[in-house]
Amino acid sequence: MENHFGKGLMAGLNAPHADSAREVAHFCADYKRGFVLGYSHRMYEKTGDRQLSAWEAGILTRRYGLDREMVMDFFRENPSSLAVRYFMAGYRLEG
Repeated sequence: MENHFGKGLMAGLNAPHADSAREVAHFCADYKRGFVLGYSHRMYEKTGDRQLSAWEAGILTRRYGLDREMVMDFFRENPSSLAVRYFMAGYRLEG
């Protein structure tokens, strides 16, 4: 059994840019979720801006057709987390 989430996470950490929905269509949801989280973490490391990385994760979550709750949970620091609000703003923007 392969760890699709881990492969997606590593791909996201190393990606120079986010892929289009068409480019990731053949990957499973676990891989795509890993990619989104890896990519947004890399963005956070580069910019130091947690809200920006959460916003980008929201955009990618919608673009890749992922369950928003499964991705959004990674941005929950407390019940009124600002990162979650930015995630939702990005998620709504893409739609």
